[in-house]
Amino acid sequence: MRVLEARFRSRGDEPFLVVGHLVWLGTPASEPSHVQPAPALAGQEGAAAFISKLEYLVASTAPDCFERLQQLGSSFWSFVEVAGAP
Repeated sequence: MRVLEARFRSRGDEPFLVVGHLVWLGTPASEPSHVQPAPALAGQEGAAAFISKLEYLVASTAPDCFERLQQLGSSFWSFVEVAGAP
């Protein structure tokens, strides 16, 4: 299992918000990821917009989104591999 944590930071000096996790049960090259929204995001205003943007980023970096998301040159979004399931 491979997991990327999706993080959003509105400004460089503020802490990041964990938006969710992208989970691959097999190898990232052979199957799509499953988006799991972060529990802390539930009930927050704008949560649906964050998830929608995350799904867009995944789709726009396919088919090799596991590698491409980690190399994304964004000052707002970052993707970090984490161990195990969220």
